[in-house]
Amino acid sequence: MTNLRHYLGTSFEVWDGQQTWFWFVIDPHRDGGAIGAAASETGAVRDACMAIEEMSVHSEPLTAIGWEVSLANLERYLSCARDATA
Repeated sequence: MTNLRHYLGTSFEVWDGQQTWFWFVIDPHRDGGAIGAAASETGAVRDACMAIEEMSVHSEPLTAIGWEVSLANLERYLSCARDATA
């Protein structure tokens, strides 16, 4: 079953298949997108959100606000990574 989700104004899909979770994001700023696989639903959602963040950074010039968003994303990622290893 495919689940449609939204992050930062961009839609993405997450679905499972034989012990693997897949995700798919369409890049609204370019012709293309990203697709991937993860071991869990949580991992698939995390990877899709990171892909959306990456797409948004590369589609706009990095202004002061862009830097603030990028650094906040990095801080959130590092916090999640630290919690996962604790």
